[in-house]
Amino acid sequence: MAEKKSRVAVVIPVYQANMTDAEQMSLRQCMAVLGNYPVIVVKPAGLDLSALQQQYPALRVQSFANSYFAGVDAYNRLMVSIDFYKAFDAYQYILIYQLDAFVFRDELEEWCAKGYDYVGAPSLHMPEFDTISAEAAQDFADALSSHRVVLNGGLSLRKIAAFLRYLKIYNLFYPSWKGNEDMLFCQEATRLKPMKIFMRLPEWREALRFSFEKSPAASYELTNHQLPFACHAWERYDPAFWIPFIPVNQ
Repeated sequence: MAEKKSRVAVVIPVYQANMTDAEQMSLRQCMAVLGNYPVIVVKPAGLDLSALQQQYPALRVQSFANSYFAGVDAYNRLMVSIDFYKAFDAYQYILIYQLDAFVFRDELEEWCAKGYDYVGAPSLHMPEFDTISAEAAQDFADALSSHRVVLNGGLSLRKIAAFLRYLKIYNLFYPSWKGNEDMLFCQEATRLKPMKIFMRLPEWREALRFSFEKSPAASYELTNHQLPFACHAWERYDPAFWIPFIPVNQ
């Protein structure tokens, strides 16, 4: 009889012991809102995070080779490796929570229950749609409806079994993926169209309820002024929008 898997864990990539004020705030918020779930820090094998574990005794740690944390390309290699997902095979889902994210409320179980394989903030790799104003929200909606949308991986819910299956099939038929890891799982490349059947994704309107990233003011209009479960890269895209919602001075 197969062992029953735990529902979901929160996985936080940490590259170095010294964090910025914004990263510390992000972590505090994560522990305050999602601290009842297993929270696992993913870190380089050579990084000592004992001080952080003293501050947050509930934190668990999962180490990977230092080489995976040498830069963005190295991190992308980690996130498309089967070994990464095997390390969390005790869980049905993991929530990747990079420390440029901010969670507003606990809807994690509800999102797991929807049964998607992958959920993240909908965005376009087109700079003209990075900071659309509230008044131009329909332009953002039209762009999301007519272009290939990427669900950003920095704050994302992932079904472990689906990712293991997807990567095993991908590795049989395609060369090593060299781009951003979230683009692989959203079928950004034309040549990956046959892979689409192996990854169940939400439509962009539902994904906005999960997270905002680019154009948060327009996103807020499109959700009828309802904040999502969380947001990603709030300091990068229109940070002024977030001033009423994120306590940057605490």
